Amino acid sequence: MTPFDDFRTIVNNNLITLSTDLDGRIVFASQAYYDISGMALDDVLGTHVDSIIHDDTSKEIVAEIWYALEVESTWHGELKFHKKDGDFYWVDIKIMPNFGDRGELQGYTAIMHDITDRKRVEELTQKVVEEEQLISKHLEIINDYIMTSTTDIHGTITSVSRAFCAISGYTEAALIGKNHNLIGHPDMPAALYKTLWSTISVGDEWEGEIKNRTKEGEAYWVDVYIKPITNASGEIIGYTAVHQDITDKKKLEELTVKDELTGAYNRRFYNQVLDKEINRAKRNNFWIGFLMADADHFKKYNDSYGHQAGDEVLKSITLALTETFRRSGDYVFRLGGEEFAVLYTTENKEQLLAVAERSLQAMYDMDIEHSGNAPHYRVTLSMGLMELNPELDYVSEEIYKYADEALYRAKQAGRNCIEAVDSDREDIELF
Repeated sequence: MTPFDDFRTIVNNNLITLSTDLDGRIVFASQAYYDISGMALDDVLGTHVDSIIHDDTSKEIVAEIWYALEVESTWHGELKFHKKDGDFYWVDIKIMPNFGDRGELQGYTAIMHDITDRKRVEELTQKVVEEEQLISKHLEIINDYIMTSTTDIHGTITSVSRAFCAISGYTEAALIGKNHNLIGHPDMPAALYKTLWSTISVGDEWEGEIKNRTKEGEAYWVDVYIKPITNASGEIIGYTAVHQDITDKKKLEELTVKDELTGAYNRRFYNQVLDKEINRAKRNNFWIGFLMADADHFKKYNDSYGHQAGDEVLKSITLALTETFRRSGDYVFRLGGEEFAVLYTTENKEQLLAVAERSLQAMYDMDIEHSGNAPHYRVTLSMGLMELNPELDYVSEEIYKYADEALYRAKQAGRNCIEAVDSDREDIELF
């Protein structure tokens, strides 16, 4: 059994997934789905996905999901499902499109994790508030098993549960009086926290996934629900947060979007994030670089040194790119074979080419012997850079084409160089 077979077994047994065709009829369900639902193969395959959603779910929610898939291509939320025995379960669910080899939409895949216990705890917590005689008992349960924290209006921690201390590695004394950003992971984009604070500071609730780090520096992921605390006058005096550990879920999700050989993001993930990340960068008024990179004379390298050595070169290319493009919001993709792409942002146009040149030099400095790549006789890259002006709207399908054309010009110019596409060129197709 190969590592990939092991991975598929792990995903099938541990990740609750469903795949449908374009009409919503189920074409695949993981073993983990059958385990939680109690359903059998014949109960599921070929049925419409709406039939397994619990009757408590409003038609408006179902309509919202299908609308989101048509307009935004993904939907993330919480849903209640039937079990075969008449019981129910809750899941946090992310629905994403499936694309064929040519990029055509073939259906949808839903990735879920069981939040039934959390939903039941939420209901229990509400009863605790309403029934004073149960407050003490249930608060102890929450303290030990539910990660909660409260802060003042500035984000200074005023209380934490024992469960929160357990996952973070800090004692209660070490956390009280410190800002909540003490546990923040540097990988998280500043824009996320900006949105979080702009939401809760006006009295609204916020929920999202956040990457934190323990006292020892290890990363962990939580699904966070934050609600403002108000006094009798309705004035916000602080915030309370409930955190759920989703580290294992994020690790499994990462495996589904990463190239198995190199660890770079795969083409499927590229199809999912390209438009969204470009739109996000435009909102922040950042210049966007779409960089394509291709190993020079890679076929000659494989013929001379063998495919195993070629695989090591592909890993080295990924390393050179990821060490250069390491900021939050930078994405390195392996699109296939020796073809790579990078999506990244800078504050101005000039920085786009400068950063790309650093990655070209990083590959050159690895000094990997390549006898068939004259005159350098080492592994080198050719690159094509499409510079995207945040003030213009580009046809996303054309971005790849222009970068690929620039890459071809780099090959023609002698390789180990970058050719850039001027974003203001008049022949570039815009919306």
